[in-house]
Amino acid sequence: MSKGVVRFHDSREKPYGDLSPLSPHPVTIRHVQFPSLHHYFLTERFGGLPDAAAFQSAASVWELDRLVRSAEQANRQRADWDQLKVDVMLLGNYMKFKQNDDARELLLGTGTALIVDHTSEDDFWGDAGDGTGHNLLGVILMAVRDRLLREAAVRARMKAGN
Repeated sequence: MSKGVVRFHDSREKPYGDLSPLSPHPVTIRHVQFPSLHHYFLTERFGGLPDAAAFQSAASVWELDRLVRSAEQANRQRADWDQLKVDVMLLGNYMKFKQNDDARELLLGTGTALIVDHTSEDDFWGDAGDGTGHNLLGVILMAVRDRLLREAAVRARMKAGN
C-alpha cells in the first residue's frame, strides 16, 4: 500500500490487527522476554512494584487487565508514568517490529499510508473513533516504519559496498 489510510485496533482483526500492542508477538527488552508489547508496557507502567513480575508473565490479556485494575485501585502507577509512556511505547514498538519478521513485513507493507488506531475508547493512543484523537500509537508506528526502512537502506548500501 503506497498511500491511503490503514485503520486497526483489535489484535484479532485482519489484516492489520498485528499492529496492535496486544498482538501475540514476543518482545525482548533489556534481556527480558515479554509475551507481547502490552505485557512490556504494563510492566513498565507499574515497574518496581513487588508484583511487576506478574505483569511480565500474565498468561492472557484478561489476566493483565485484572492486574491493572488491582494496581490502579491501589494507586501504584509509577509517579513519572505520564512523562515516560510515549518513550516506552516507542521503544516497545521498535523492538517488536525489529524482532518479529511477520509483524515487520506487515508494518513495512503499509508503505506510506497513514496508520490510525481507530477506537472511540481512546483519544490519546487512538483517534477517538472520529479522527479528533491524538492517534499517538499510529504516529509511533509510522515513525518505527520509517526507522526500519532507513536501517534496511543502510544495510543494503553497506552490502553493495562490500
